[in-house]
Amino acid sequence: MPFLFLAAIGVGVVASLKPWQAYQKQRHEAEAANKEMKQAERKHADLLRERTQLDSPIGREEMAREQGFTKPGERPLEIDP
Repeated sequence: MPFLFLAAIGVGVVASLKPWQAYQKQRHEAEAANKEMKQAERKHADLLRERTQLDSPIGREEMAREQGFTKPGERPLEIDP
């Protein structure tokens, strides 16, 4: 009688392994998808910030100055080492 009880428990444990493995796999895939989604959202937000800055007059002026452009009559600042 105790052997039958232990055998039933063993069969139950073996039968429940596959669903738990499937659960773990799905959980891992969901976590990976969630992480990828958050990275994409961060990248999208960064691109929106960058675009907003470049579309503003100050952003355009900053970009032009980085490329070496100056306003008419303005001389670049020269620093001797």
